[in-house]
This record gives sequence, structure tokens and C-alpha cells, in this order.
Amino acid sequence: MTPEEKFTFDLEGYLVVKNVLDAAAVDELNGLADEIFPRNYDENNYCRAAPVSRWGARFRDLIDPAALGPYMLELLGPKFRIDHDYCIFMQKGAHRGGLHGGPQGGVYPEADHWYRYHDGTMRNGLTVVTYCLSPARRGDGGFGCIPGTHKSNFVHHIPAAVRNFSRPAHYVCQPEVEAGDVIIFTEALVHGTMPWNAAYERRALLYKYSPGHSAWDQNYYELDDYPGATERQKRIMAPPAVGGRPDSVQDGD
Repeated sequence: MTPEEKFTFDLEGYLVVKNVLDAAAVDELNGLADEIFPRNYDENNYCRAAPVSRWGARFRDLIDPAALGPYMLELLGPKFRIDHDYCIFMQKGAHRGGLHGGPQGGVYPEADHWYRYHDGTMRNGLTVVTYCLSPARRGDGGFGCIPGTHKSNFVHHIPAAVRNFSRPAHYVCQPEVEAGDVIIFTEALVHGTMPWNAAYERRALLYKYSPGHSAWDQNYYELDDYPGATERQKRIMAPPAVGGRPDSVQDGD
């Protein structure tokens, strides 16, 4: 991470990394998704499926993209692991849920949602890498958040009307992205899925990571489901552990 990226993440709790996927990769992933993923939209024009990492080698490899390894090391430490993954597809008019999360889970104080800084080092609990396979321009909707709330002491005072997007608030932000960009955010940030207003389909792949000692999801990755996985990918998919867990990234990878 650059010094400016560290400043931005510490300040706002999220970061947009531009052009992680080039146009050819976006086209390939979208084409594969069209072949693999049946669109069973609900009454809210919203569709979700998990895990997308089993959709084949291209989706498996998103577990460990070379461009994002340094971010995971900086934000989660040397033993980071992938916790779970899924996709969100939305059509115009889609709406689902509201703003949630926040330090220590917001309304769920037992949750693994936290952000810490000490002596030059940032660390986070559950952290999300969102691959944007479609753009989200101003007013389109999709990922939204309240920047800086990963360090807020008053998230319980956010009005319900703001949380469910029925009342606009100047402090709610919808980052603009292009297809191929990635949004990285800590779950300690108050965030959610804003109603989708664009004429084109929203397509987002969410890969969620934890420090090596913790887990959010009760299910772990089965390596038999990932033939061809590299040794590094296997380490990243390993179950949580404190003692004896190897570093996720090693010399010679």
C-alpha cells in the first residue's frame, strides 16, 4: 500500500483500487458468470449465490490475486485467510437490506468487526474485497457506506430512516467505480447495499478475509473442491488457527 492509501483507509475505512482487472479479464469473468450462474432474481430484483470461488479456475484465482496480496498483508497481517465468498447481482429497482456493520459489529457486539492501529501497524477483523464486474457511477447505487464509522463511538445513533435509505443523509457515500476496480473495506465500517438505479445489471464478487486466528463463517473451505489450487492458495484457504499456522505469503511463492 502506498502512504496515501494507508492514510485513506485509516481515515475512511475503505479504499477503491483502480484497474485490478483489465478489460479482457472483466469480459472473461462476465462471460463465465453468464454460462454458470442462473439468474434466480427474487421479488426485489436481487440475486446472490455462494461460493463463487468454485465456479472454476478463474474465480478460484481471485482468492489470491497478485495485485492485492500487499493489501491483505497490510490490513490483516501475515497469516490472513479467506473466510467466505459470494456474488451479488442486481437489476434496476433492486433493493436489499440497509446499512449495517460498525465497530464490534454495530448491533451485533459479538461480531468480528474491528479496526485497530498501534505503532505504525493497521489491523482489521473481517475485511472485504469486492470485484466490480460492472460500473457504478454517481447515483447508480450498489455499495454504500458512512466513511470513518469504523472508528465511530455513536453508530447506534444512526437514524433508522438513514439505515434503510428512505432518507438521504450527506454523510452516506456511494463510491464511484468502473468495471475492473476493487473496493476493499473493513466490516467495522458501517456499509450496505444501496438500491440499484442503473439500467444495466450490477455484478459484484465479494471475497471476505479474516486474520489467521479468526472466522466469521461456520463453514471452512474444502481443498478437494479446488483442484489445481496453488500451495499459497491452500494456505489462504486453511481453517483458522493460532499456533502453528504458516504465513500465507512465503518466499518463493
